[in-house]
Amino acid sequence: MTQPQDHPTIQWWRTRSAMPPAMAVAIPLNAESLRELCLAAGADDVGFVEIDRPELADQRADILAAFPKTKTLISFVCRMNQENVRTPLRSIANTEFHASGEEINHVGRAIVERLTAIGIRALNPSVAFPQEMDRFPGKIWIVSYKPVAVAAGLGHIGLHRNVIHPKFGNFISLGAVLIETAVSAYDQPIDYNPCIDCKLCVVACPVGAIGMDGHFNFSACYTHNYRELMGGFTDWAETIADSKNARAYREI
Repeated sequence: MTQPQDHPTIQWWRTRSAMPPAMAVAIPLNAESLRELCLAAGADDVGFVEIDRPELADQRADILAAFPKTKTLISFVCRMNQENVRTPLRSIANTEFHASGEEINHVGRAIVERLTAIGIRALNPSVAFPQEMDRFPGKIWIVSYKPVAVAAGLGHIGLHRNVIHPKFGNFISLGAVLIETAVSAYDQPIDYNPCIDCKLCVVACPVGAIGMDGHFNFSACYTHNYRELMGGFTDWAETIADSKNARAYREI
């Protein structure tokens, strides 16, 4: 049985703690030890992507603006309860999505706590919506979790524009942690797409946002899922402002 003092992370920390800070940060963090740390914090799967990966080029500036020291992105997933997601009843599905979002934030924070305890600076962006609403209607999120998850080998994007995990399927939530160190080994995208192009998502979508030919109606999806959160609130505020009285408001 491996003794605590023999664990790769402990050995890495002892070597690192004896060095000047600038040199210590330059030492790659052991990938397997980091994976164990993330799984122990509650993630169901995890992958690592270097900040210079070409797939992240279009969001690198946003990531570095949030955490300039970023060398690596930890992408992780948490499983969701399948039947709660499958149900057409929005109260049940929304509760599952909200609970899963809270879990993602909790796991991200736990990973940061564990890394901070061994001297590694890290940041976990929020998974919730809305986020940086001062940028709306532009990009209001810091990390685009889907392309990061794909780059980290956690699945591919299906016809419905969600990441399909090779083991957990569609029933996942995505999160990420930005860290200041390189990692000894990085993950690569899986070599197949779990999406079998069955078109079930086309049939099941309640607003017809997904076309048989692969076309995606973003506005239909966005309005259905987030009307009460972002754009919907703006519509409501404008409706009040444009109403002359209570009767006129009710007629709109």
